[in-house]
Amino acid sequence: MSKILQSFNRPITIIGGGEFIPEVFNFSLQLGPDLIAVDGGLNYLNPKSHFPQWIIGDLDSVENSESWVKIGTKLKHLPEQDSTDFEKCLYSIDAPLYLANGFLGNRVDHTLAACSTLVRRQDKNIILLGKKDLIVHLNKSMKLVLRVGTRLSLFPFKQVVGLKSFGLRYSITEIIFSPGSMIGTSNEVVSPEVEINVEGSGMLLILPIGCLSKVLDSYGVYADV
Repeated sequence: MSKILQSFNRPITIIGGGEFIPEVFNFSLQLGPDLIAVDGGLNYLNPKSHFPQWIIGDLDSVENSESWVKIGTKLKHLPEQDSTDFEKCLYSIDAPLYLANGFLGNRVDHTLAACSTLVRRQDKNIILLGKKDLIVHLNKSMKLVLRVGTRLSLFPFKQVVGLKSFGLRYSITEIIFSPGSMIGTSNEVVSPEVEINVEGSGMLLILPIGCLSKVLDSYGVYADV
């Protein structure tokens, strides 16, 4: 495993090679102006308006990386194949929050791999940002202020026990979740103040992308949107 290449004390934006949503990406840059390109995510960037501080990955999908290096971007080639390029970024760059663009959509296998990474790297605060949804790992408990009627889904990647919940149409109290038996998709917010408590790791929380500012609030990052 590589050593930490750089540490940041504020949220950062990372861009991968999955589905690219310009408006979400641009909003991410407002919150996390330090930009990291993960392999093929570099190909979405325009040198006239973007400056990635690093290009990280096995570099099998990168185009014209030399031109970026010439203007000051640092490049780290990590050829090992025991981890995804997303994971390579996470173990190489340290930050309090990762706004992860381009890891959902396009290919189902890449989307599942990104979700699996949330579980494996639950020590990191990561928000996967997509066209319609965002995904985070639920670390034991989470409190959110959401609009009544909001779709809220829980998807376990392994066995997780629901301890209690408030503000949801369907309580998760004492429910044993598992990907092969009980999942928690298509729940609904019925009270503005929502709290979810679980035992064990592996539970993903899925919300509409319009809830991003509310999720950021829970991480102590406040956005005027």
